[in-house]
Amino acid sequence: MTASEGVTEGSVSARGQGPVFIVGSMRSGSTMLRLIVDSHPRIAVPAETGFMGAALAAKRIPNWKYGDEWHRRIDWSDAEFDDRLREFFDGMFSRYAAARGKARWGEKTPFHTSHIAAMAELFPNSTFVGIVRHPGAVAASLRKSFHYTFEDALSYWAATNLDMVGAAAGLGGRFAMCRYEDLVTSGEPVLRELMATIGEEFSANLLQHHVVQRDQGAPRVVDGSTSSRDPIDASRADRWADDASESDRAALEATKGLADFFGYAAADSATRASIESASGRRWSWTGADLAQRREPFADRVDFESRPPTLAIDADPEELARLLSQAEAALSRTRSRRAVQLVDAVRKVQRQRSWHDVKRVWFIARGKSG
Repeated sequence: MTASEGVTEGSVSARGQGPVFIVGSMRSGSTMLRLIVDSHPRIAVPAETGFMGAALAAKRIPNWKYGDEWHRRIDWSDAEFDDRLREFFDGMFSRYAAARGKARWGEKTPFHTSHIAAMAELFPNSTFVGIVRHPGAVAASLRKSFHYTFEDALSYWAATNLDMVGAAAGLGGRFAMCRYEDLVTSGEPVLRELMATIGEEFSANLLQHHVVQRDQGAPRVVDGSTSSRDPIDASRADRWADDASESDRAALEATKGLADFFGYAAADSATRASIESASGRRWSWTGADLAQRREPFADRVDFESRPPTLAIDADPEELARLLSQAEAALSRTRSRRAVQLVDAVRKVQRQRSWHDVKRVWFIARGKSG
């Protein structure tokens, strides 16, 4: 198979019509990729919406035994419900695209990376473009912008990209993944392969997104504090390494297996292996490529496990409100007699004082001790 044949394998046979979903971790370059794809004459990709949170919430009512099947209680099948959700969200995004003279819509929200399979099922004619970036670059950016520890950021990077690879493996030619570093250093060939997956012709606008975005009236600063006016800049690929400490590089060794899977040297910013793919692509992996690539790495990467991670990209005031509610709920729980009794019994079991024994007796009788 030639490289040119590989580019079209598994692509949308005719000019694509379905939505285009851009997926990737926070700080992976997904916002820049959104601006690039949004610059295509036929595709409109708005600011992050997180709409899959709303779609999944509609399908499940929390804290109720019938929450997963509420729609069936009024004789709606799962397929009918999905049809209605698809019609609703497609209508919203299609109006956005039409208002900008575009024929197709897309979407990019970082936490959607964990919902790829659900998105693919809800929109069976959709295609996906994934982006991955060196773990050191992502961790350094999360530490600077969101105050993650370097180690926590690396866990997030691993968990998110394992989610993406796992979902991509089931999508075959509907999915293509590129590396951020290749995108900023070899933009045109990378974008030609991605457009083949999307089912669109390559457009020179993609390489001039900063000009197109200005002419479209895009805000100067968009999600992730990304400037819509900045052109693709190859110097960004390895900039993170300038400030990496010895402890940072030591921590990166924990990502070695997965970093190698993507062609990165974990503690080295400049070394990247060339992309090898069964499809013949030189600059991206299809979902089928990623599925096949997992096999030789199975003894070095546990593709089924996920490191513990907590990804927070929420409004600070909302987080403060939720924390206050949680603290109040915890205080109420701790004041209950049953909880106090359990705590007192545990102290006695740990051979505490006679005072602790008396406290158990008083609590059991509803008295203070």
